[in-house]
Amino acid sequence: MARTLLVNNHKEMDPGNGFLSAKLTDDLVVEILSRLPFKSFCRFKSVCKAWLALSSDPQYCKKLLKIPTGLLYQRRYHSAIKLASLPHNDKDFDEALSFLPQYEQLELMDSCNGLVLCKYKNRNNYTPLGICRFIVCNPATREWKMLRDTPPSHYDPFYNMSILAFSPSWSANFYVFNFQCLSTLCLGFGPVKLQVFSSDLSTWFLDIMAL
Repeated sequence: MARTLLVNNHKEMDPGNGFLSAKLTDDLVVEILSRLPFKSFCRFKSVCKAWLALSSDPQYCKKLLKIPTGLLYQRRYHSAIKLASLPHNDKDFDEALSFLPQYEQLELMDSCNGLVLCKYKNRNNYTPLGICRFIVCNPATREWKMLRDTPPSHYDPFYNMSILAFSPSWSANFYVFNFQCLSTLCLGFGPVKLQVFSSDLSTWFLDIMAL
């Protein structure tokens, strides 16, 4: 609703009488946007290409990309993901990421520049052997993307580590690096399998690295 009202009001303004945002300098627009609550800024920049461009400009991104002071945490073994110590103007952040599908089966993996990476299983708590399933979300805007399953494997990894990479000042795309250390009966540790997900291509790439 907020997006619709903002766009409609912009279309109905009279260029001869109204004070158009186009007359404002970039520095002044950045100063105004920097005073918005973080959640409002995330929503407003999605309705104006010029504001989105400013948020990605290296000259202004440090001032505009305000990350709220908060901590996502999860107690081990199937507890809910919680969010602690947020500023008062962000009280309506979701504390359990309940806007996500399969949120009861989520496992918190990583976060980067406002995005959060979670791993999940089906409701019956079953995932095929060697497959990982991920969701990347933005708790501020409640936007999320369910990633494709990782390529199947015929064995379970001995150790798994997943890393999220996202730099909005460089690109709107994000990357997920899924490291799997494979086990062997003789040595205990085998080669490392690296799976890389690119959001712009929506696919996984695979690489095997020897230790």
